[in-house]
Amino acid sequence: MKKETPLKIRYLIKLLSNIVNGLINVILVAFVPTALGTQAYGEFSYLFQFFTRLYGFISAGSPTAFFTKLSANPYRKNLVGFYLFVVIAILFVVFLSVYLVNVLGFRNIVFPDIEKESYIYLSLLFLFLTFLFDIYLKISDAYVLTTSVEIVKIVYKLVYTISLIGVIQYFYFDLDIYLIFNIVATSLFLIATSSLFIKKGVFSKEIFQNLQFASTSKEFLEYIAPLFVTNSISIAIGFFQIWLLQKFGGAEESGYYGLAYQIGIMSFLFTSAMTQIITREFSKSFGEGDIETIRRLFLRYVPMLYSISAFFSLFVLFQAENVISLFTDDRFLEAVPVVMVMSFYPIHQTYGQLSTSLFYATERTKKYRNISLVSQTIMLGLSILFIYFLNLGAVGLGLTMVIGQLIGTNLQLVDNSKYLNMDYLYLVRHQIISILLFLTISYIASLFSMFQSPLVNFLFSGVVYLGLVGVAIYLYPDVLSLKKEELSRIMKKVFRRER
Repeated sequence: MKKETPLKIRYLIKLLSNIVNGLINVILVAFVPTALGTQAYGEFSYLFQFFTRLYGFISAGSPTAFFTKLSANPYRKNLVGFYLFVVIAILFVVFLSVYLVNVLGFRNIVFPDIEKESYIYLSLLFLFLTFLFDIYLKISDAYVLTTSVEIVKIVYKLVYTISLIGVIQYFYFDLDIYLIFNIVATSLFLIATSSLFIKKGVFSKEIFQNLQFASTSKEFLEYIAPLFVTNSISIAIGFFQIWLLQKFGGAEESGYYGLAYQIGIMSFLFTSAMTQIITREFSKSFGEGDIETIRRLFLRYVPMLYSISAFFSLFVLFQAENVISLFTDDRFLEAVPVVMVMSFYPIHQTYGQLSTSLFYATERTKKYRNISLVSQTIMLGLSILFIYFLNLGAVGLGLTMVIGQLIGTNLQLVDNSKYLNMDYLYLVRHQIISILLFLTISYIASLFSMFQSPLVNFLFSGVVYLGLVGVAIYLYPDVLSLKKEELSRIMKKVFRRER
């Protein structure tokens, strides 16, 4: 194979793609919820989360097994062909499941407060294409085609956004139209990426040669077997949580939670850019028996990305009302409390995703299963308490996600610290210091929200926040997992380029 693109370059390209994607999500949040209204947007949020979990349940962790094994040995092209057949089987099972729910008369139980049947089947197809979209990104990362595919993704997202705004502004727009638009747009991306894969030799006749269904299936089952129980329980609890909110809170509460989640994941740009890339590096190093490199990568990037996520997320905490006023209208102002709660979610999601990737890459799936069962049981109890007994609606689900994430990720971190011989207490101190630092600075910056315009308040507070954070990092660079000497070298390079 040709020489690999360096890790930093792949990360920067993926980061650029994520930044573009994040800016586009900002634009979409400003248009879509308002155009659909609280009821329809709530229905979309419920269906989106429902089918995301359903595909996750039916796929039973196989996408992770596929990515890990392909990353460890990209020459095994038959894995691509094998998994394409698996993907088709997953679609069939999901469609059959939903069809039986309708035929047997359970639609109102499984899909409460969903106005039209067409929403269900269009969401099913849209989320299948989204599932396939993610598989394509895994293939691109495994074959180190990140740069090419992310460029295609950037172009696709820009065209998608301009076209969608045009549809909203100049044509009739409802949930049916929105789902059909997404189905067409995602299909075009998959076609363009397939052409690129054919050109690069990833998709060729070789992928369907020597498929070895029996032995490959056995290999996949051995990998995902320890995960099956925990995935099943995790997704079942996820189903129950969103169903509980939809049932007892209604579509509007689902809409508030969906809006808060969309705003929250904007803070996850930097971390999500690294997740699959670093998983690939973990898998590659583990295959070579190089545990020291894994340890170095973990200590270098995970605390840094945690702090970057906290930097963005905790600014949103005290700007929730300004953010909602910028993006939507008065119908969504009741979402302010859940946006504040969910601003904490992306912070520990950083540790969650990157710690989980280490479990997968090092094939310690039994350990991951045991830890996940504990954290999921806690989340089940919290969701019943907050949503059913305390009737907190979207805020209740937000609290469940944040507290459950905090507990689960730290349980994972304890085990990963032992495996890599890291100082767990150092990582805990880093978590606490980072949150307290950015929380304090964010609160101080919010005191400068003294104007009538939400936009001016947001921008002025942002400038103050950025300046104070810059000073804090200069005085305490360890918050970004940097030494003072490293920070000095970086600053010298920056100022040298400016000249």
